[in-house]
Amino acid sequence: MITIKIIIFMKGVNMEVITIVEGRVPISKAKEFETAYESLKQDALTPGLIRSSLLRKSDNPEIYRIETVWESREALEKMRSSTQTPKSIELFQKVKASPRLEIYGIVHDIP
Repeated sequence: MITIKIIIFMKGVNMEVITIVEGRVPISKAKEFETAYESLKQDALTPGLIRSSLLRKSDNPEIYRIETVWESREALEKMRSSTQTPKSIELFQKVKASPRLEIYGIVHDIP
């Protein structure tokens, strides 16, 4: 119930949101995974996507995270309702990883 209220509030103020997709990528697939992420720069940006970062955990190099900032919850939902699998999910699936997804509303930024 609290989650529903937060989502409605975020829609009301058109707040930026961030998606975090994280998964375990075997070391043997790391280069393939990183190259696939890098190749996304050649594609047109999905409408509403502000920026995306590929992160690798420093104390466990098999753990990767893709953090993507969206201009609004509506932009994210529009992408998610398309028939395509989100690119971040596809990247993990290509290397046989099972990612998990979290969505946060951005409350404040510090430049």
